[in-house]
Amino acid sequence: MKDRLITVIIPAFKAGNYIKETIQGVLDQTHTNFELIIVDDGSPDDQAEVIIPLAKEDDRIQYIKQKNAGVSSARNHGYRLSKGDYLAFLDADDIWLPNNLEKKLAKFANDSAVGLVHSDMAIMDGNSKLTGEIKSGKEGAILDDLLAWNGTCIPTPSSILVKREVLEKVGGFDLELSNAADQEFFFRVAQNYKIGRVPEVTWWYRVHDNNMHSNIPIMEKDALLAYQRAEENNLFKSRKFRNFCFSNMYLILGASWWGDGKSKAKGLKFAIKALFCHPPILLRILKQLFS
Repeated sequence: MKDRLITVIIPAFKAGNYIKETIQGVLDQTHTNFELIIVDDGSPDDQAEVIIPLAKEDDRIQYIKQKNAGVSSARNHGYRLSKGDYLAFLDADDIWLPNNLEKKLAKFANDSAVGLVHSDMAIMDGNSKLTGEIKSGKEGAILDDLLAWNGTCIPTPSSILVKREVLEKVGGFDLELSNAADQEFFFRVAQNYKIGRVPEVTWWYRVHDNNMHSNIPIMEKDALLAYQRAEENNLFKSRKFRNFCFSNMYLILGASWWGDGKSKAKGLKFAIKALFCHPPILLRILKQLFS
C-alpha cells in the first residue's frame, strides 16, 4: 500500500487565516506519495497569497481557482483532476496529524470490502488549541445508523479516505447541497460498501464562527433535501423506519432552531412535524423542551 497514490482535495473559501496550517499537515504526512489539489472557490480574501508560494515550493501541490460555486462543486472539480487510487477530502481549516493517511491505508489493507475509512477527531478552537473533546464514529454496515442520525457515524469529510472506485460507482457530491453534502454522500457510500474506522485521533477539527453548521437556515434546507434524496434512492428499509428517521431529523432541526437559531416558533414547528411522523418521539420532545 505504500506505493499507492493518494489525491488530497482541499476546497478553500475565506480560509486565509487557517490554510497554511492545513497544508503543512498534509506535507508532514508519513505517507508521502500524494498529490494535493487546492480548489479556490472564488474566495474574496487573501488565501491565494498564502497558497501560491507553497505550491511553487512543492510540485505535489496544484492550485486551481474557479468561480464561486460552492463546496460541493470545488470537491468535484478536484476529483475530476485527480489521479489517485484513493481520495481524501480535507476542509481548509482542519489539521491532519502525520500518521493520518498511513493509518487509513493500513485499514484498507485489512479488509477488501471496505470502501471508505475514517478516524476519530479531536476538537480545537479558532486558535488551534484543543478543547479536550474527542468524537468517534462507527464502522461496518452503518447505513441505518446514518439515516437515523444515531450519533456520530462518520465525522466530517476531513476524516475520510475513500477508494477511487467508490466515487466512480456512487458519484461525487450533490451540487445542490453544502452543509449536508457530506452526509448525503455518506448515505450513498454506506448503501454499497462497508465503512472502516481507525479507532484513534489522527486529525483535528476546528470549531469557529464561520463553520457551515452554524448557519441554521442552510442546515434546514440541506437536511430536508438530503433526506428527500435518500427517499428517492430507496435507502429506507421500511415505511416505519423511514418515519422514524424523518422524525429524528425534524427533532434535530427543531432543537437547532430553538437553541442556536433563536426561533422557538420554528423549533416548535419541527417538533410537531417530528411528533406527527413518529408519535413515540413525544418523550424525547418533552425532554428537550424542558431541559
